[in-house]
Amino acid sequence: MKYVYPAVFSAEPVGIGVIFPDLDGCVSQADNFLDAYKRAHEALALHLWGMKEDGETFPKPRKPEDVPLADNEILVMVVVSSENFSDAN
Repeated sequence: MKYVYPAVFSAEPVGIGVIFPDLDGCVSQADNFLDAYKRAHEALALHLWGMKEDGETFPKPRKPEDVPLADNEILVMVVVSSENFSDAN
């Protein structure tokens, strides 16, 4: 099964920060955008795997147009497959 969640990438003085507004605690960071995307993918897979292991229900992702952004932020939709969960641990 595939899961798609919006991630907010923010340009910081020392790199790129990433948060998933629908998943408390699911965050990442990197020095550049490409690494930030890779780490966001890993963070999402690990976070969802942990929720699954704990028997939690995944929250419904909000629509991209419903995610507020600041001037230094962009929205990126991150896709993971449940097959990635085995790679997360």
